[in-house]
Amino acid sequence: MQVDYVRPIYQEKPFVLMKRFFIISLVFAMLFAAGCTHGPEVIVDIGDPGETGSPALTTDDPAVTFAPTDAPTDAPTPDPDLTPEPTKVPDQLPPGQVLWLNVCPTDMYGVSTADAEAWFSDAVFIGDSIVLGWKNYNNHKLESDPNFFGQTHFLCEGSYGTGHALEPISANSLHPLYQGQQHYLWDSVQMMGAKKVIICFGVNDLAIYGIDGTAQNYETVVDKIVAQSPDAEICIISAMYLIDDSKMKALTNENLRTLNGKLKEMCERKGYDYLDIASHLVGPDGYLKPEYCSDNFVHQTYAAYDVWSVILRSYAAHHIKYGY
Repeated sequence: MQVDYVRPIYQEKPFVLMKRFFIISLVFAMLFAAGCTHGPEVIVDIGDPGETGSPALTTDDPAVTFAPTDAPTDAPTPDPDLTPEPTKVPDQLPPGQVLWLNVCPTDMYGVSTADAEAWFSDAVFIGDSIVLGWKNYNNHKLESDPNFFGQTHFLCEGSYGTGHALEPISANSLHPLYQGQQHYLWDSVQMMGAKKVIICFGVNDLAIYGIDGTAQNYETVVDKIVAQSPDAEICIISAMYLIDDSKMKALTNENLRTLNGKLKEMCERKGYDYLDIASHLVGPDGYLKPEYCSDNFVHQTYAAYDVWSVILRSYAAHHIKYGY
């Protein structure tokens, strides 16, 4: 009986081994290819578009879609130091104080600027260096506009106050000059025949007379003006606030607010007008804004007096339109 004998592979000739290896490799390659055909498109889902309410954004590969995020990933994070919360205004203040509110209207009620400014042609502004700054601003404007604020009149002096207005006339007194001589305010108003008297005091009085003393002196001065010019309209402008009162004892914004509350009450009681211009010049902390302060204290820039002019024009326009 003949028995076939199979030699081990390593005993085959080299070319035969190579041929068999090639055939075996080819078979494995075909089997691998058959098992790796592509199925359905694969979608990478990183979020439900319905959550944002916007359609998905697609790339150039239709097999991959991206749902938008709520905000761009490169959006800068706000710096809390650059966007601080405004100073919280207290819900309550001590009795007599008034919050720094922008309460003055600026509407012109259909009245022209020229007519509103001409309304001041028979007016006089009375006050301290704050009003002196308003006078300097007016003179500056008159250089380009000869009719600016009706060429209004002024009785003002640096370092002046209601207490000084009640002092006797002397070589050392601060009474403003009219027609080359010092006069009491009520006499000057009568002599010039002013029909509108607009007064702004307070800063130079508080440290000397206190809140109550200043308010009393203020009322005494106005009473004397009215006694000699009973037909004159009286308007009180709020005492102006400081940019910094940290080194002050009596002259503080808190005391000035209390004083303004008393001045407002006086106007309501006496039937005078009250303009809270000071509230338009302060920030949320109640202090004079830097852009409105010329000396890092209380005196004001032309930008501040621009605000004055807007409010005063509106005040005049209201009188022209409605008679009060």
